[in-house]
Amino acid sequence: MTGFPMLPYWEFDRWIEIGRVRRIIDLREPWLYEEERIRGSENIPYDEFWDHMGEINYGEMTVFLCERGAKSMVICRDLWRMGYEVADLAGGMVNYRGKYIDR
Repeated sequence: MTGFPMLPYWEFDRWIEIGRVRRIIDLREPWLYEEERIRGSENIPYDEFWDHMGEINYGEMTVFLCERGAKSMVICRDLWRMGYEVADLAGGMVNYRGKYIDR
């Protein structure tokens, strides 16, 4: 058990639809983000994330994603331990089959 939600893509889409998600942060490299992204997401590469930590709002649900889910899980774990409201898009962009794809 991680303590934070690990959302399959269909649950992630539902959370977007009901307004549960306040921010979506894509931790992939910019060139991958430019090729394909989740509509409304922001790109903060994993290696630069902690430099942008101050931009994460404490009480807002932020969903993180990466290519396969490992890096976003690490970020979610660390933020969750600090008390942030976070969720991870399980399986990352490789497994996303939802309707919010932007190419």
